[in-house]
Amino acid sequence: DQLELTDDEFAQIMGHEISHALANHTAERMSRAMATAAGVAVIGAASDNSGAAVAGAAVLANVALTLPNSRDAENEADVMGMVLATKAGYDPEAAVTLWQKMGDLSDERPAEFLSTHPAPENRQAALNAMIPRMLEINPDRTKAPIHPVTIVQ
Repeated sequence: DQLELTDDEFAQIMGHEISHALANHTAERMSRAMATAAGVAVIGAASDNSGAAVAGAAVLANVALTLPNSRDAENEADVMGMVLATKAGYDPEAAVTLWQKMGDLSDERPAEFLSTHPAPENRQAALNAMIPRMLEINPDRTKAPIHPVTIVQ
């Protein structure tokens, strides 16, 4: 299936992905993974049944720490990306239509607490609530100026 994205929706995706980089989400995720692995190893070393203890601790750490932090990073990137796209002159309402399309595309998905990403309908609601703030940022939806670049050889 094709998403058939508008320029405004594509700008929301670009803003979202740029926001992950600006917020250092990858470095944060790596730090959390290392700390979680160390904690799981300590539990395994302290247990009589280290295999079961490690497996249980890993599942618990994933559901209690890793997944919620991943969803928080996604929510942060959604908002930051919406701000970036809005400042560049793109329609902030496209963030909502983007997640409507994404939700329509995925028929089956795990419960949100078992997912790395917020449910599309929750993203839509959160982003929809942000639209009034976005319209204050760029009420005229003025596009950012494009400056030509001269390449010298």
